Amino acid sequence: MTTVAPAAAGATSSKDGANSWIVGNNVVFRTQTGEDISGCVFAFDRQSNLLVIKENGSHSGVSNLRMIKASAVREVVSSVQPERPFNLELPHVDLERCRKREEKALQQAELESARVGHGVTKEAQAIFDALVKTMPCVWRNKVIVVLDSVYVEEPYTPDNCRADPEHSATRERVKMVLRLERERLGL
Repeated sequence: MTTVAPAAAGATSSKDGANSWIVGNNVVFRTQTGEDISGCVFAFDRQSNLLVIKENGSHSGVSNLRMIKASAVREVVSSVQPERPFNLELPHVDLERCRKREEKALQQAELESARVGHGVTKEAQAIFDALVKTMPCVWRNKVIVVLDSVYVEEPYTPDNCRADPEHSATRERVKMVLRLERERLGL
């Protein structure tokens, strides 16, 4: 096991420090903040002093790449050259899986964005956030639409709930929930 002094951890002035960042070396080091990091040196750029460490992922076949400035390394605890040459092949990237993850993330972002009222007060948003936990709600301008049939208008009190006559039972349920949520929020 090789221990490198803190001054050499930046891997620019010391022979031992420079050898720590050889691609393929298995390293364990401590950052300036005291975090211990271990993994395989995936890349090191001397000009930018940027180090890329390949860490084991949470399950088999998955790796994490962590980028860190070498100057943020306080101490190299160990640096071991691999017994066989480092495989420079990048792991396979399943583009279809990436596309699906992106699509799912975009849908989630759109859903969350739709839950934010534009031009409404903080209290109105708090009322919406409380209602949406118990029943489906959307914003239509400054009106909260609950269950596609009940409209809660400013100032978002039970008296400001309206619905068509065939949805009067739903309106009464929304009024009750709204009254309880307003009490809970202290409004």
